[in-house]
Amino acid sequence: MKRPLVLSLLLLFALPIAGGNFVTTISYVPSAYLSIPHFEDELPFRTSMSNTFIFEPFGYEADTWSVNASLKGAFVTPSLPWGSYRARGFTSLGLGARFSYSLTERFALFGSGGIAVNRYTAIEWAFLSFWAEAGLQYTILETTNTELSAILPIMIDLRKEITALSIGLGLRWSFDPYGGGLL
Repeated sequence: MKRPLVLSLLLLFALPIAGGNFVTTISYVPSAYLSIPHFEDELPFRTSMSNTFIFEPFGYEADTWSVNASLKGAFVTPSLPWGSYRARGFTSLGLGARFSYSLTERFALFGSGGIAVNRYTAIEWAFLSFWAEAGLQYTILETTNTELSAILPIMIDLRKEITALSIGLGLRWSFDPYGGGLL
């Protein structure tokens, strides 16, 4: 228990030495959600839509990289109907981390991952899942204290009985909560 606390404190004290700024971000990503069951089923996959909201209250940005702690909420719709069958939709709330690396002033690559608690909307059943994503970020608009970017994430969602893939196109708004300016 002490080791993660010590490592977190060391990271917190080392970040200002790296010469960057603290940032907060808000993102919204609508995406196509394709779930593939691990069990024998009449449907080889199910298609749904996902609406994901990400709040990153604690982020740190240096010249070419950034790291953020994230709170992720999502709603996955019930699947498209197939005959009389329709897979259940669910809501999701999770914690994760995000890392990005700038290739140019406008383009960056990012990766993130975390764990989420999910609850089906039609029945009383909750489950855990792990997610990982990678993608491309393009800065659309930049001012001294804010940055608006388009993001193209590809995500994998690992659940006990299903593996899901999603791809979306969203917006990410970064701002400096302390007014010192973004890098």
